[in-house]
Amino acid sequence: MTDQELKNLVAENAKAIKRLSADIGAIGNSWGRFTEDLFTPSLDRILYKDFGLDTVGHRVGHGNNGDRMEIDVLGYSNSEKNTAVVVEIKSKLRDDDINEFIEVLKKFPKVFKEHKDKKIIGMMAAVSISPEQKAKLEKLGIYVVRIHDEVFRVVSGKKFEPKDFGLKA
Repeated sequence: MTDQELKNLVAENAKAIKRLSADIGAIGNSWGRFTEDLFTPSLDRILYKDFGLDTVGHRVGHGNNGDRMEIDVLGYSNSEKNTAVVVEIKSKLRDDDINEFIEVLKKFPKVFKEHKDKKIIGMMAAVSISPEQKAKLEKLGIYVVRIHDEVFRVVSGKKFEPKDFGLKA
């Protein structure tokens, strides 16, 4: 094989890897959207009925002073409840996802300034969560939602106390 043939082969391989990476990314995005859509009816029920919130939005994006965030699900009430629930959805929860979500919750009242004076609660919804991850989330004051009897439900324990991630907390 000549040097030129080798260079051409390397260039072709680089292009193929780039296309494959894009295809894998598209599959991952599609799987994420599928998981979010799977949770939608149950999360709507949980946030409207169980939490008594007035408004629920899916894939809510917002920007403020150059900061931009997209929240998988945002439920809130401006009434005397004055609460916002920030929901992150995952198919299979990774430990890093928990740390990233904590950062989202800390940043949320600064980016979504219209909710900065509300009680801000975190909720992690996932198809697959280990018992250790569930315990960690609850210790951090974050609600856990999993599938149970073919319906997604809040599975946080009876003694669970949600943390307020608001600026006033």
